[in-house]
Amino acid sequence: MKILLVLLALLFCGLGAQGTPRNGRAIACPDSFLITPCVCTLNGQQIDMTCAGLTSLKSLTDIFARTFPTNVLHSIVIQSSTLGPLPNNVFNGKSFEIISFLNNRLTSFDNTGILSSSSSTLRSLTVRQDTDDWTFNFANVQGYNLLTSLELSGYSMVLSGTLSSSSLTSLTLRSDFLAALPPLGSLPALTLLNLDGSVITTLAGNSFASFASLSELYLGHNKIESLTSGLMSLAGSITQVDLSSNLIDTVQPNWITGVSTATSVQLVNNYISVLDQASFEGVIQALMPSGKMLLDGNPLTCGCEVAWVVTNSAYLTVANDARCVNGTRLANLDPNYFLQNC
Repeated sequence: MKILLVLLALLFCGLGAQGTPRNGRAIACPDSFLITPCVCTLNGQQIDMTCAGLTSLKSLTDIFARTFPTNVLHSIVIQSSTLGPLPNNVFNGKSFEIISFLNNRLTSFDNTGILSSSSSTLRSLTVRQDTDDWTFNFANVQGYNLLTSLELSGYSMVLSGTLSSSSLTSLTLRSDFLAALPPLGSLPALTLLNLDGSVITTLAGNSFASFASLSELYLGHNKIESLTSGLMSLAGSITQVDLSSNLIDTVQPNWITGVSTATSVQLVNNYISVLDQASFEGVIQALMPSGKMLLDGNPLTCGCEVAWVVTNSAYLTVANDARCVNGTRLANLDPNYFLQNC
């Protein structure tokens, strides 16, 4: 009996070290000495890897040139490493669902097939690198039909090619070199577009009209100065439009369409001084009764030019955070004064 228990214990330990068998074969990490300084972790049937402190591209490619127990892995994080321009098929046939490059040096994605071994498995790609100049070629994710999330962020990042994807739902792009919307092709599944924190100064008319599923658009902390007529033609599914902390001082009529009672439009912390009725009334009406137009942090003058808002309680419900340049909320102004004097 004791021998049987010992054998069962050994069997249990063996499975624990290798992972749950799949298709008759145990899932196992490569031996640790073969992948140092990378670390491999088993999580049930998932194999996750982390590589930190790599000092050269060769140290990375040597690791992945070795034979692994399986070429199908779940995730990899490569961080705080110095690699250089990455070659095509950098993982030498090993595939991942989640790939992250974080805080590396001299690492660039100029080639077009760097992640080719994960073309049929990749679901999420994140690259964050705020040092050095580097390039990402959108061809690296062309035809990746499971990819749903893409984040590319770096002060000196340059984008090349055109991004098209039938599966992508979330896209985040941030760079001090991003002064205009990058070339974006067909993105029918895109629901979230985050361009916050770049240096975008202008947007072409109807830049977002082709994104039929878009629900969240973040353009805060850029350098946009004016909202021109026909600028934003948005899908009826839009719920968030964030233009806060730009340099906006001019808003023309018909600058945005597609908003609804489920939408929040954020224009907080800009330089809008005149709440022009021709530019804002139609938007507020489209947002009524439950949508929001957030205007706090703008130096609004509160003469007769705000009478159309102050004397309409339904409008104030939508724009209830708006303040005059002296800090007084529009909702606290006396509508009778404006009725009698404007």
